[in-house]
Formats: sequence, structure tokens, C-alpha cells
Amino acid sequence: MAKRVYSTGKTDRVCMMNSSSEEFSDYDSEYEPFGSETDFSTDESEIGDSSSSVSAEVSCSGSDIADRAEASFSESVNLPEVPTEENTAEDEVTIVDAVVGSEPMWSPPNNYSPEIPLFTAVPGVKVNTNNFELVDFFHVFVTEDILQNMVFYTNLYAEQFLARCPLPEYSQGHAWHPTNTHEIKRFLALTIAMDLHEGHTLASYWDTTSIISIPLFSAIMPINRYQILLRFLHFNDNATAAPPNEPSHDRLHKLRPLIESLCKRFAEVYTPTQNICVNESPVFFKERLMFRQNNPKKRSCYGMKFYKLCESKTGYTGNFMIYEGTDSFLDPPGCPLDFTFSDKIVWELLTPLLGRGYHLYVDDFYTSIPLFRALHSLDTPACGIVSHNRKGLPRALINKILRHGETYALRSNDLLAIKYCDTKNEYILTTIHDESVIVEHKTTNGPPKSKPLCSKEYSRHIDGVNKTDQIQYYNAARKTKAWYKKAAFYMIQMALNNSYVVYKATVPGPKLSFYNYQVQLLPSLLFGDVEEAPDMSDNDNVVRMVGKHFIDNIPPTLNKKYAQRACKVCRKKGIRRDVRYYCPKCPSKPALCFQPCFEIYHTVVHYEKA
Repeated sequence: MAKRVYSTGKTDRVCMMNSSSEEFSDYDSEYEPFGSETDFSTDESEIGDSSSSVSAEVSCSGSDIADRAEASFSESVNLPEVPTEENTAEDEVTIVDAVVGSEPMWSPPNNYSPEIPLFTAVPGVKVNTNNFELVDFFHVFVTEDILQNMVFYTNLYAEQFLARCPLPEYSQGHAWHPTNTHEIKRFLALTIAMDLHEGHTLASYWDTTSIISIPLFSAIMPINRYQILLRFLHFNDNATAAPPNEPSHDRLHKLRPLIESLCKRFAEVYTPTQNICVNESPVFFKERLMFRQNNPKKRSCYGMKFYKLCESKTGYTGNFMIYEGTDSFLDPPGCPLDFTFSDKIVWELLTPLLGRGYHLYVDDFYTSIPLFRALHSLDTPACGIVSHNRKGLPRALINKILRHGETYALRSNDLLAIKYCDTKNEYILTTIHDESVIVEHKTTNGPPKSKPLCSKEYSRHIDGVNKTDQIQYYNAARKTKAWYKKAAFYMIQMALNNSYVVYKATVPGPKLSFYNYQVQLLPSLLFGDVEEAPDMSDNDNVVRMVGKHFIDNIPPTLNKKYAQRACKVCRKKGIRRDVRYYCPKCPSKPALCFQPCFEIYHTVVHYEKA
């Protein structure tokens, strides 16, 4: 006769209620209490899954003894029917939970395939880009409303500052006059242009006396005007900020309208593909700041920290937030109460995309068992490397000794933990993959190398944030020491990078590089709102000092057969002298005296002092 299987609680009650029965006393039971050495092993490698069978067995040598024992017990206690194979598992799960508490049970994966939710989002560009010029891609993110807010708050702050603080006579503030959106566009364009050509100082961009001078800057805007715009640049009203001692105080109050506007546009314009990642991007800043970070592992060890949700394939930034300090309060909607600060960051960034089947990749700062389980319950599987001392990792996995190239895995329901030995031990948590291993051939003559599939996929998809960091190579934010201006310039560069992603996704044919995209975008920002480009003819300092130059007669006009113009060198010295000669090789076609001004102009850097 087959053995009858009882749950622990029911078997315990059978033994206790029938211990005085004569028939049951002669029965040699094989049952031993749950937790004894013979029935339960503490070796984690032998512990089953939380849904595996954990029960005590009652075995009888004769069918009559078993039947009488069962009848006697049923008469004395109204016991429900003995569990069958269909309902035994439910009782067994309860037993396991009672034994191990809230800790997950880990067991060998046994080629278990996780259930991957269906990806229901429709990725791609959500705006109509037909007949778009390059500048239109930029204005999709840096909208007219954002520019008007910059104008309004900059003018407001200038008025408040000048009314509050009397200025010395030599201050540039006396030259202030209200700005407008056309000027703000040119201001932003010059700031972006500084990224493309690095100067040692701000004044070096307006230097017109050296052979490396840049005519663009002085032709677009005087340096004094650029400096005063930079001085008063604002994005919110300081008068509405709550004091630091009040609960409603916002450390990012100066940037709050810009942050909210850009986050909204990032989410509306483009929907990421299935694989996304969360990571941080540092922004170098060494001045005093309450929430400044110091991370020696990062390239910009001192500075502010941006947390970003990015598409793995293109690096498109779908959402972002700025680190405000360890004492900052973060309470995302629907977030479990037991989440850590890093868990809440991921939840905050990912909230708009939950329940749509996205695959998330994170590094060890964000990877945790509670986060992955909560995300998986909302159809958002995740994968990430994890520190060996992360709470909840099975001890059997940590203590497992592996040789180079070996892999060891344990599973708890849909959560898989893998240990992989490469140059060092690597731990990975995933709800996306199984324990599959792939073989890589690094070199033609080298031996093949095996590694977990999840490790390969992680390395492939975690790079999304690094792709957005290409804007660090064109760093406009280095031009100011005010933290909020530095952060604002970085956010505008994020918008510029996102516009480049949209451009590549919608424009057919060969694509411009990010550098050339910016170069061709700038003229529209600089000259798009004026009838004609400003005259840059006077900025020929590079040409006049090199090459061969020959004097010639000024061409005649309709009214003058022998036309004349004022000598440029004499005019710089305050002398009015009309001459008939000029240099046709210089871009400005300057009129020059035959002697000695022609020679001075082409050989002396500061010709006005010669």
C-alpha cells in the first residue's frame, strides 16, 4: 500500500489524539517531528523552493492498522479530509513560511524559465517631425515657454537685485536693460559654442587681437552684455522660496520650473524601447554646496549628482532627478514603506513606465531583493549586479568557492541569484533571465570563455547613461561658479542630446555626428530671429597676420570714379584720413594708407598702438 502523506500539523494531531489507543500503540510510526535531523537538513543547497513539498510521512505496515487509526482519529476529532496531491502544496507552503519567516527560500534553479511580461508600450517619437529643421528638434524640448520663463525670471531678479543693492560706479549692473527671448537664444547659442571650442577664460572668446581669435562672439554680443546676462540669469522667483527651517523648503527651488518642464517634455516626446537603465551622472562642481558629492570612483569626483532613467540603446534621457542630500525626503507614489533611499530613487524615476513590460538594468547601488520583487509584481522585470553583502543574498551562494569561469546559481520563485568567477567574483540578481551560459571567443587563438547570459545582457544594456555622458565632452557648465546655473546648463545639454536622438530616429539617410549636429544647429539659434546676420567683417585678425597681401586701388562706385575710404589704422589712432588704397585679401577689405599703415596692419598685432 502506498504511504499516506499528511501535513505536519495534521500528523502531529493524529499522534497526540491516538497515543492512548491500544491499536495505535502497537503501530510502529515512521513519523518524526518537523525540524528533526532526519527530516530537515540545514544545508541550503538541499532546501527546496517555497512551493516544494515539505511534509511528514505516516507509514503503516498493514492496511487494517492504518484504516483503524484513521477512523479512530476521525471519530474523536472532526478532522477535514486527508489532503490529496492537489491540495497538499498549499499546506506545505504554509509550513515553509512558518519555518523561515519572511526570508525567501533559495534552491537550485533546475532550468526554471521565468515568466516574462508582455511589453505593451509603443516606443518611438511621439511628435510630428515632418519638415523639421535642426533648430526645431531643439525647440521640441527647450520650448518657447521655457525661454519665456528664463526671460521673465532673469528680468525679475535683475530688478530685485538692483533695487536692493546699491551698485558702485564701476559696476556692470548700471548697463543692465531687460532681455528678451531673441537675446536669450543667442546667449544659449554662444554658451553651447563655448563647448565646441574650449577657451582658457571667458574673455578669450572675445579676444580680437590674436591669430586664434573667434570673430563670432564679439559680432553677436559684447562681452559685457554676456557677462551681465550670466550674472542675472534665473529660472524662478527667489521671493517665493520657503525658508530653510520650514518643512516646505525646497533646495532646488531655483531650478524647479526648469526641472518640471524638461521632465515633462522628455516623457511626452519619446517613448523608450524595452531595455532601460538607471544610473547616476556626476557634474563637476568644486564650490561650496550643501549637497555636493565626493566620489573618488567617478571621473568628476566632486560635484552634483544627477539620477537618470535612460534608454539603453540610444541613451535618451526619459526622466531625471537631482540628488539633494542624505537628509532629503523622498516619498514616491505607491512606494513600499520598507524601501531604502536607493530603492525610492528607482521607483520615482520608473513610476511612469511601471506595468508596461520594461526590462530594467541597474548597478549595485540600486539592486536589492525587495525592489526587484516589487517591480516584478508590476510587470517590470529587472537585472543588476549586486554586492556580496547585500541583505537577503543566500549564504550558500556567497560561500560557494568557484574556479575561474565557473558559475553557481540559486533561485527563489522568479528571482535568480548568480555567482560568476571571472577576474573576481561577480554577483547578479535578475528576474529576466535563467541560468543559461554562453561561450565567447575573445581571440582567434585564445581559449573560449563562458559566462552567464545575464552578465552579457547586463553589460550590453547598462551603458545607456554612459551614452548621455557624451555631453561632458562639450561642457558649457564650466563657465559659472553658481551651482544652479551649472545644473541648468547641464539640463539644457541633456535636452540637446535628446533632440539629437530624435533627429537620428526620424531623419532618413546619413546622420550628422553630435559635434556637427551642434555646429549646424547654432546658426539658426544665432540668426534665426534677425533679418540678416551681423557684420563680422572687422574680425579678420587671423587672416591679416598670415599669407600674402598686396595693396590695390579701391574699386570705383557709381558716383565716384576715384573712390576713397577712411584708413583703418589711422582711424584707430583717432586720425581721420581718406585714402584710395585697400587690401582685397583681408575679409574686411580695409582701407589703408600706402605707407606705413599697410605694413603695420599686416605685421603688428596691436596695430592701433604702433
